[in-house]
Amino acid sequence: MIDTIAAFDGRLAKVEGAERSGKTQALVARCAHLIQNGEAPASILVAVTNAFAAQAFRKRLRRALPANLIGAALSVRVCTALDAAVSVLDQPAAREATGRVPRILNSAEYNFFLEDLKTIGEHPRKLRSMLGFLDRKMAGYEPREEWNAGTAADNLLAYATRILKLRGAMLAGEAPMLAADFLKSDAGEGARGSFAYVLADDFQNFSHAEQTVLCLLADKQIMVTGNPNQMMSKRGNHPYIEGFLKFEAVRRDVEVFHLQGAFGNPQVIALADALCTEGDMDSAYIAGSATPIERAAGAEGLPQGVQSIKWNTPEDELNGLTKYLRKLMDGQEDAREALTCVVVPNRRWAVMVEKMLRRRGFNVSAAGAAGTLAGDPRDSTRSRALVAYTKLGLLADPTDMIAWRSWCGFDNALTNSDAWMGLQDFAEAEGLTLYQALQQVGNAGFGAKEPFLRARTLAEKWRSGQDFLEKNATRRGFGLMKAIGAEGISEFEAVAADMVGDETAKSLLELEQAAISDPVWTEDPHVVHICLPQNLCGTEYDNMFVVGCIDGFFPQRNAFEVISTDGERNRVMDSERRDFMGGVAKAKHLLVLSHFSKAELELAERTKMQVVRVKSENGKRMAIVRPSCFLSEAGDAAPTTMGGQALLAEYGLN
Repeated sequence: MIDTIAAFDGRLAKVEGAERSGKTQALVARCAHLIQNGEAPASILVAVTNAFAAQAFRKRLRRALPANLIGAALSVRVCTALDAAVSVLDQPAAREATGRVPRILNSAEYNFFLEDLKTIGEHPRKLRSMLGFLDRKMAGYEPREEWNAGTAADNLLAYATRILKLRGAMLAGEAPMLAADFLKSDAGEGARGSFAYVLADDFQNFSHAEQTVLCLLADKQIMVTGNPNQMMSKRGNHPYIEGFLKFEAVRRDVEVFHLQGAFGNPQVIALADALCTEGDMDSAYIAGSATPIERAAGAEGLPQGVQSIKWNTPEDELNGLTKYLRKLMDGQEDAREALTCVVVPNRRWAVMVEKMLRRRGFNVSAAGAAGTLAGDPRDSTRSRALVAYTKLGLLADPTDMIAWRSWCGFDNALTNSDAWMGLQDFAEAEGLTLYQALQQVGNAGFGAKEPFLRARTLAEKWRSGQDFLEKNATRRGFGLMKAIGAEGISEFEAVAADMVGDETAKSLLELEQAAISDPVWTEDPHVVHICLPQNLCGTEYDNMFVVGCIDGFFPQRNAFEVISTDGERNRVMDSERRDFMGGVAKAKHLLVLSHFSKAELELAERTKMQVVRVKSENGKRMAIVRPSCFLSEAGDAAPTTMGGQALLAEYGLN
């Protein structure tokens, strides 16, 4: 059927199927077919869930094309739906029509924006609630007149929009809605149908606004793939599952292709299928049968199927499991470590796994569990990565008001929000841009009378920033990294590893922005990947090791919280089950589910494990935990559990 899909030339198509049924491969085949039949690669847009999925799609497409056409694959636009929306809004006609600049705030920049919103006097909890409401409405692409937001929320939206316009910024939730509105308008006529072919993978993961943008960008054909059981719900963009389920119901002449069975190890597929009968999962998307995939040369002797391993403590687990993985890799003639992924429950576990793997001699990338620009901006010594990023932003563009906002907020209990709001009022009153206003205040020699409250604070920040720019404006590469204080900071490690040494501030900033917002794997085939389950969409691995496979991690503790309502607990459990099922199904050959039975109580509480009971052991309070409830849900499809020490003994490792 994949060959039939590849050759389909109708206007609308929907491809559905179970996990590992070949949905993504069908889009790859369609894309390759178009290129081989003379279609311009630049006329094809492929929309995927995240940058990891985009990277995986590009690799598959290169493999699907003959050698003389591999270069053409580089001209196919493969990106997220959000990136597609931002590209629409970055066109001159769109900037003029919307009056906005599509510079998306990252999480750290958003926190400053949130602090500034608090100056309107709303309680922080209510403020977050209203922002969540507005975000859902924008993602849901509901008509503005039907929002029924209330006066407070309407005022908040107006105030937030004013702030963002002045700074030349935009929220991630706004971009798809604004892009859809623009494409529907008379001003957007020239941008509609920008791509002859739009191929959307995992369509159920996109918001209603994102789905609308993709449909409006298609001229000759839009082809979507999906599976409601594989909806990733942690992306923060409110996936619109109905948009996939009802795709053919709300449109005419849609060709629906249903892929049968799955490609992969039968035990892995059986485990995934068993989970598809629980909670809100749709049993219509069960694979039922599996076609095994041949092992790569040199890997024939590796174990296959699903293993469940029980350890005593987290320390035992990390020590024993990494020994086991080392033994398996050493047994291959030409090991490709990048075909192995270690799935972790949280960022803390990612750090611990990475350290232990490096001790075992592995090269490792934890891009799949990368954190944001963490730290408290109220104390610059505790937010070194954010300070370095801000300095880099100023050097890349000395007029960037997002960078200046961060710079002016460091080392103050309220991030100088009151002073910055005064600057915005001053800029509007004087008919100045925000940069011009800050420049005027910074260079002013005003005496006792300030143009607005605490203008002196911003003037001092301006002068210190100008001094930094003057001293470091010509620095490049490693000298630039030293100047911004980024040496040895984990958030800059990936960029530092790929540096040549002559990068400008602008090029270095682009690399770091991608590493923060859209991380990807290194192309080195000898690097083990560490990933959170929600980042696995669109990828596949020969071997997967799920560590910390306990209640509280898989699923998270909110699925058990007694203070929550039944509905909320069920919602969390269903979401976690989908993530878990979609993640483990990525294993083509070997899936290892590893868990431990106890942990020190302080660690258990800090990392939100689901504690069954507490007991005293050798003077320590130990939390007793249990294996993930997803293993019991799988019933007969779940593997028999083996003790970790028995496994090590089998391989001569204890």
